[in-house]
Amino acid sequence: MDGRPVLAGPDRLHGVPGRFDVTACGSCGAGVTLPRVRAEELAGFYPSGYAPYDAASGAVVGSISAAIQRWQGWRALRTAPLSETRKLGPARAVDVGCGRGDLGAHLIGRGWRVTGIEPSTAACAAAAARGIDARQGTLEQVELEEAAYDVAVFQHSLEHVVDPVRDLRRVRAALRDGGLVLVSVPHFGSWQPRRFGDRWYHLDLPRHRVHFTRAALAEALSAAGLRLVHLSTSTSAVGLPASLQYAVFGRCLFPDGLRLRVASGLCALALPISRLADRLGRDGDVLHAVGVRRDA
Repeated sequence: MDGRPVLAGPDRLHGVPGRFDVTACGSCGAGVTLPRVRAEELAGFYPSGYAPYDAASGAVVGSISAAIQRWQGWRALRTAPLSETRKLGPARAVDVGCGRGDLGAHLIGRGWRVTGIEPSTAACAAAAARGIDARQGTLEQVELEEAAYDVAVFQHSLEHVVDPVRDLRRVRAALRDGGLVLVSVPHFGSWQPRRFGDRWYHLDLPRHRVHFTRAALAEALSAAGLRLVHLSTSTSAVGLPASLQYAVFGRCLFPDGLRLRVASGLCALALPISRLADRLGRDGDVLHAVGVRRDA
């Protein structure tokens, strides 16, 4: 990194105190959030109501949440990169940053065996209750069996770690020869961060520690000893509506609970507009990669 400052802003989602800077690499364009922190300090950026940790309670809220999760799961498994799992059939996966286990539960329902890595105690317990082999901690803290997995998934989790290449190397060791790494991260090289700046929803300071471009993600996979198979972008349902909310109000109006679930579901109604905007901007706001471990 050459330390070139490109953005600075507050935590607009959960209001963690402070102002955070993003510097960018002059060659690959990747961003890094400052100040730098140790891995054990990251937990302080995540409130108990953080959406991927927050399990719905109550009949009404639970029903709404379950309906939204079913739609999200159906859509996710039919789009890159998770669509690769449909080609494999039942296999063994490790889901890094599994949260409360939404993705793992969908895969288990299709006959998969799923190990989840998750630092949150409550989210880990929720994932275990859904049949996931949930192991509390980070990849640095949790032991994975070597050459035992067919797929490793980083579904919006790789951007949260302080050293993505190190974590990719750890999952590479856990994959069998020919095993896949499926990565989805916010696309720092898309038109949205250029247009919205620190009010871009997917910037998510200070929880997102690394901000990936196409070149940066490809370089990270290569540095970890993985061969890039496919790189693509897509349009998220929430990205553009939430960025417009930040632009108007300066913060998230629906940060957690039922309000967040309903707002996220309603964002799907604006998806055709978001796709058109991304088409005009010539790129989507989410970046996907498929990598493979090849020993020969």
